[in-house]
Amino acid sequence: MKKISLSAVLLFALVVPFIMTYRIGPGETPYWLFGIIFGLLFSFLATEKLKSIIWWLIVVLVIGSANYSAILVRHRTAPVYQVHDIILQQEAAIRFLLQGRNPYAVTYFNTPLESWHYSDTEVNPALFHFVMMPWYLLFALPFYFLNLSIFGFFDARLPLVFLFAVLLILAWRLLKKDSEQRRLFLTLLAFNPATLGYFLEGRSDVFAFTFLFLSWYWLTAERYALASVPLALALATKQSTWPILPLYLVFVWLKARKNWRETVRLVLPLFLTFGIVVLPFFFWQPRAFLESTVFYLNGSAGHSYPVAGYGWGMVLHQLGFIKDLHNYYPFWLWQAIFGVPLLVVLIRWLVKKPSVDKLIVAYGFLTMAFWYFSRYFNNSHLGYLSMVFISAYFWPKNGKV
Repeated sequence: MKKISLSAVLLFALVVPFIMTYRIGPGETPYWLFGIIFGLLFSFLATEKLKSIIWWLIVVLVIGSANYSAILVRHRTAPVYQVHDIILQQEAAIRFLLQGRNPYAVTYFNTPLESWHYSDTEVNPALFHFVMMPWYLLFALPFYFLNLSIFGFFDARLPLVFLFAVLLILAWRLLKKDSEQRRLFLTLLAFNPATLGYFLEGRSDVFAFTFLFLSWYWLTAERYALASVPLALALATKQSTWPILPLYLVFVWLKARKNWRETVRLVLPLFLTFGIVVLPFFFWQPRAFLESTVFYLNGSAGHSYPVAGYGWGMVLHQLGFIKDLHNYYPFWLWQAIFGVPLLVVLIRWLVKKPSVDKLIVAYGFLTMAFWYFSRYFNNSHLGYLSMVFISAYFWPKNGKV
């Protein structure tokens, strides 16, 4: 037997704690399932043959079983059972939309979101605002109708599972050669302990990240106009993708040899796609849309997201500069003080030798600064950043898809 590969050791080390922590069966996990997973893990350690097939089988059995179990047990138990509140709100928002009601202008009382445990003493501010951008709703609609017709119920994690599979397939195709690098990349993406638990409960990070990843994939293939479309959909999904926009525009400008007319042609699909998705909701009720997607996050809405998490806001709170976590505070000053010089440095670094992996790194650093100096910097945000930097590390250097 040859020397054990790092990817095999890593896969073993990441899969075992996951299946010992999370449910992989809707009832008591059958021991034959544990046996199959253990057998596949040992096969991956012991042999170089059929490694690709073994890896995909492990993904399907572990992550597939965990998601299937989580969705089925929730359906049997209660709508709020072991699920993140954004899933409850997305499901309610879809129903409001299909009823002809603006999901950005309604409250979410008298929906399952009201029963979700936010705090023993405070009201969940999400009951007043739907924070996600419109593509998060629109993309889920086919899954909603399909799942209702087949299963009789809809769980908003199903679109996430689909996009997670797309992400892994894209990563597989990105590194064409069946190599140790490819297996390491895929294992870290699939079984990343900083993200997998949050993915299982339905947080939205994988949703936006998959569209970003597809954009980077097309950039690597030098399909710049095509890459603008999934980027627009990422921007129309979650605000955490917005810091990439200035970096992306500079990158395309450089690839267009600083020709402004060609740059406009290549990025026009971005603005058209974003406008088609977002503007109907904006013009439906502009104030309500901005209240939910912008003012709710910066603290200037009537019921804003509180200062929370592990960022600069909590430092200021502990030092006594922020007395009430619910009050408005001008975090944009800190974001400008640190973010603008950082953006300048990153653009200058990108200009020297533009490449997709450098674009991804720059986006990761700028997003880190944007988040850390915002009102909230949560645990799942760090997991999201880990996906960004993992992708940057393994991204082909000056290669093509």
